[in-house]
Amino acid sequence: MREPPPAGRPDPQAGARLWRGSLAQRLRLVSGLVLFAFAATHFANHALGLIGLETMMEAARWRVAVTRSLPGSLILGLALLAHVAFSLVRLAERRTLRMPPWEAMQTLLGFAIPFLLVPHVMGTRIANLVDGTRTTYAYVIARIWPDGMGFQTALLVVVWLHGCLGLHAWLRLSPLYRRVAPLLAVPAFGLPAAALAGIVTEGRLMDRDLALARRFDAPDLGARWQVPPVDSAVGAWGDAVTGAIYAAVALALGIVLVRAAATLRARRFSVTYVDGPTVRSLEGPTLLEISRANRVPHVSVCGGRGRCSTCRVLVVAGEDRLSAPGPQEAAALRAIGAPGNVRLACQARPGGDVALVRILDPRRESADQHLANTDVAGIEREVAILFIDIRGFTPLAERKLPFDVVFILNHFFEAAGREIEAAGGWIGGYAGDGLLALFTHPDGIGPACRAAFTAAGTVDRAVTDLNRRLAAELPAALRMAMGLHAGPLVLGRLGYGESRGMSVIGPAVNLASRLESLAKAADVQLVASAEAAERAGLALDGLRVETVAVRGVRAELPVIYAPRAADLAGRLRSPASA
Repeated sequence: MREPPPAGRPDPQAGARLWRGSLAQRLRLVSGLVLFAFAATHFANHALGLIGLETMMEAARWRVAVTRSLPGSLILGLALLAHVAFSLVRLAERRTLRMPPWEAMQTLLGFAIPFLLVPHVMGTRIANLVDGTRTTYAYVIARIWPDGMGFQTALLVVVWLHGCLGLHAWLRLSPLYRRVAPLLAVPAFGLPAAALAGIVTEGRLMDRDLALARRFDAPDLGARWQVPPVDSAVGAWGDAVTGAIYAAVALALGIVLVRAAATLRARRFSVTYVDGPTVRSLEGPTLLEISRANRVPHVSVCGGRGRCSTCRVLVVAGEDRLSAPGPQEAAALRAIGAPGNVRLACQARPGGDVALVRILDPRRESADQHLANTDVAGIEREVAILFIDIRGFTPLAERKLPFDVVFILNHFFEAAGREIEAAGGWIGGYAGDGLLALFTHPDGIGPACRAAFTAAGTVDRAVTDLNRRLAAELPAALRMAMGLHAGPLVLGRLGYGESRGMSVIGPAVNLASRLESLAKAADVQLVASAEAAERAGLALDGLRVETVAVRGVRAELPVIYAPRAADLAGRLRSPASA
């Protein structure tokens, strides 16, 4: 299993997550990035109008030398066609038009762009190709100022908002982006504002020059603002292109409506959400689309593109009725070490009755709140897990008054919790007379495992001291069983309201619990996986090491048995030598 990188260094798996997806999704992403880069440099060029027209034109000469070269024009044209085409196909493939508000806004803005962009392109680049002139900022400003500014402002705002929403939806899977996002808000708002201010500044300068030219009969002042008439053929081409776009969008929407009509007579089956509703659906949509179509809240950070794993579900019935995982889904599930009955809701398509559990369940609060907080939405980390349980506590509790039981348990939890926190961990949950302790470390899973073994030893000593202090209250000394393991898990805040605490989900938690059960069966205090011990730098010579079959794990697992966890403290090598 992979160790996370030290704090402050990029996680290579985060980059891999960003590029997950089908070939069509990747091409759509790359084409979008090309178009966004063009728009950003174009708007930055507009902003230079705050300095002067000559500065704008000088920068434009360098920019168009790339964008209007044969390779540049080819790349830009193909990117535009590909982005529009893939977006139309994605719309046509939808089984429902219900989607998160941010995705709906991005979709509507995206389809508005071609209608706003065609007149602009026809009036500048195409018109110049027809009449043989070269587009300059003086030409553009004279054409759009002041009557066309409303149209151009709408185009700029729509393009920029669409691009920023797309980038945010893509990059929020990256921890680095989440750290620098507040800083990126400055260019996100500042660049379009500066671009509009630059055009307005030069438009007013043009008004001044033309007024002076008329007043003082100075044709040289107005000469640079001349605009040749647009050829009538260019206008006709623009109408034809706009009509073709209307037809393509209408076709895509028509396909969606035809599919919706066809569902009225199609065979339906049930999708049951454990602790949730049971809905009826038909073959074709993904589980995520079924959730959205039936207004069942379902977390999906990447918007259903298969790049993250937040929409995943645990299939408890009907696993054989789901479509087989494709390469994209299989890669995402492998990256988090998911068991075979966990699927991505945005990729799995049911063909019959299924029952499932939403692993990240947003039923009690909006999806936006889940997405706004990384801890709530869940992140994937390698975590050291320590299960601690009091052995034989049930007979003890039966002989005590309820107040006495609570008194003893609270003292035990206080003693254990103090040592866990001192070692750098935290308590992820309580279950009767036991608790779950979790350990992470910015330098990776090795130091986290060392902290877990250290905590196990100090908890042993703390409970020994507690037994001495409560000897009069206890008919027998408290004895513990511990299980320790480490592995990749989903780390997030689970629960509702004020009771929501940091915890983990994943097969490694179940394995640590099974090791705690092995400790009870073997009458020892601690059973730990040999893998966690090796990562902690624990010397295994002289210890009881066995390979055992653990329920729920396919392969046999090497484990170590320790009669007392405190005895392992001297075997932990320093981080430098581990």
